[in-house]
Amino acid sequence: MKLVVVNKLSDEKIAALKDAVPGSIVEAYKSPREALPHVSDADALSLWGFQNVEPFLQAGPNIRWVHSLSDGVEKLLTPSMMERPIILTNSHGIHDRSVSEHTLALLLAWYRRIPDAVRHQNAHEWIRPKGISLFGKTILIVGFGGIGRAIAQRAKVFETRILAVKKHLSDEMFADHVYTQEEIMDVLPKADIIIAALPSTPETEKFFDAEKFRAMKKSALFINIARASVVDEPSLIEALQNGTIAGACMDVFSKEPLPPDHPFWSMENVIMTPHIASMVPDFWDKLTKLLETNYVAFAHGEKLLNEVDKKKGY
Repeated sequence: MKLVVVNKLSDEKIAALKDAVPGSIVEAYKSPREALPHVSDADALSLWGFQNVEPFLQAGPNIRWVHSLSDGVEKLLTPSMMERPIILTNSHGIHDRSVSEHTLALLLAWYRRIPDAVRHQNAHEWIRPKGISLFGKTILIVGFGGIGRAIAQRAKVFETRILAVKKHLSDEMFADHVYTQEEIMDVLPKADIIIAALPSTPETEKFFDAEKFRAMKKSALFINIARASVVDEPSLIEALQNGTIAGACMDVFSKEPLPPDHPFWSMENVIMTPHIASMVPDFWDKLTKLLETNYVAFAHGEKLLNEVDKKKGY
């Protein structure tokens, strides 16, 4: 039994994975280029959902399980993945708390104008930015999975009204009202804050386009902590430049690192963070524990946690 991980792991974590499945081989490589020559005899592969898995599956005919280190699996649904009986799992649930905290941090930074205060601090200026209260605002969360629910739970502390958009209607503890995706145009004008928490699938490609930005309030704040692919980035840039919406907070971008000449850098109505929403100290401990649990289950032919429906993409 051999597992190849496309990410640097400590010697201790590699040893723990080996000990979990006695006699197995576990190898970790910093980059896809370094890992690719070592998958010809691999049974299992773990990499990020935004990395292209097809070269690995072409080079590894015996791979029967692929685990995504992220929630998203957008780059993993390749022809070989779909054609072969490969089990695909993700890291659903690992990132819920950290991403929801980061979302609230972005939201509060915008409403309380923290970036303005920091700019004044750097300039040694005693200027008081006029912030806004978050209490009582209407928040629309588009994509109400684990992360969306975690955001809603924390936002409720501020006595906000939570509107949820999801594929199918259901009772949701932290949502005041649930809508289907077909109702999105009706609900967008109701929201003060719109948070993208959608999975990246062919159906959600450029889900937030010019038409949807025009449907939002001019005072609306748009936040994307999902995947860059769910937003038509040129339309968002235009909406921000033209005042169609008030501002945006983002942790994900169509090209990362963001090019130095990208318009987002100089927009005062944008708050950016460099794809760090899930990065907290115990992040890797949780990821590798889930990987270890599934590695043991895979070795024993048992059901794995977080199995992805490859046709749905989540």
